[in-house]
Amino acid sequence: MKTRILLGIASAALLAGCGDIAPDVDTEKLLDPATLAERLPPEAQGVVTSYAGDLRGAAEAYRAEFGQLPASFADIASVAGAREAAVNLIADGLGEQVPFASRQTLEQAANGIVTAAERRVLDQMRTENAGNP
Repeated sequence: MKTRILLGIASAALLAGCGDIAPDVDTEKLLDPATLAERLPPEAQGVVTSYAGDLRGAAEAYRAEFGQLPASFADIASVAGAREAAVNLIADGLGEQVPFASRQTLEQAANGIVTAAERRVLDQMRTENAGNP
């Protein structure tokens, strides 16, 4: 019990000594996937770009086999492994940018980035194929 109290006091003292967060930092967006995607290190941005290319290929193969684009990439079993690898690599990149975040938080943010990339690819492909039934 004494240890918890001492840790609480020490934490409060450290926080008080840190001062205010920079005025241009929006703390609510600090771990927002869209904001983080914009600030990914080049290696992690490369993972997102590569994954998007893999998604396009998988969607094209799906369309060739079934005659339509998938409703989501969850319908394509081959994407699951690539998705997991992308989430892990992006979470590692985010860890460099936000070192105080837990691995679970980093993976949730990376998952959001990957999900947004999946939506973006499907939306682009649907738009491109709208005139070509």
